[in-house]
Amino acid sequence: MNKPFIAIEGPIGVGKSSLTHKLSQDLNYYEENEIIDENPFLSDFYDDISKWSFQTEMFFLCNRYKQFQDLAQIHQGIVSDYHIYKNKIFAHNTLTSTEYEKFTRIYDILTEDLQMPNIIIFLDADLSVLQQRIAKRNRSFEHQISDDYLFALKEDYTHFYNTLKADGQNVIKIDTSTLDFVTQDDDYQHILELVRPLIGGTKDE
Repeated sequence: MNKPFIAIEGPIGVGKSSLTHKLSQDLNYYEENEIIDENPFLSDFYDDISKWSFQTEMFFLCNRYKQFQDLAQIHQGIVSDYHIYKNKIFAHNTLTSTEYEKFTRIYDILTEDLQMPNIIIFLDADLSVLQQRIAKRNRSFEHQISDDYLFALKEDYTHFYNTLKADGQNVIKIDTSTLDFVTQDDDYQHILELVRPLIGGTKDE
């Protein structure tokens, strides 16, 4: 059986990093976190998405490619707060069709030999809940995220989940709208019980 490689995905503010940290502690897995604050284009991106989207997405893609490359050296289980495929989800919502075509070609080349997650946990929440969580963590560059942009991300993540589910991948989707797994242990234990069968069911690729 391949080592468990869990990716936690979902729209902005859904709690990916928080769950990643808690699972890594409980399961004794290596914790992988995406690099966000180091992107020099991010603040400009939220000010003018059409102008800065390609630079922003390319920076993220190259960083995440290097991070996934480095994960090949990790021998224990891994839990990551992102899947590199998220680059295509965000790019789909920000790039022009011509830019997206170019971006996709670069993405396909970079990822063709990467080790990919074999377990994917999709987190979701109502739009109003996501807005509250984004406001609570108070990242300056996220203040200008529009409802339409956030809703489009939710739809694209749902489509990604449905595609993987139909393909027989080891995936699960959890609605966290009424869950507080950060401060309420019962809520966290509920999620943990949903995740454990996926870890035991990882198949050889």
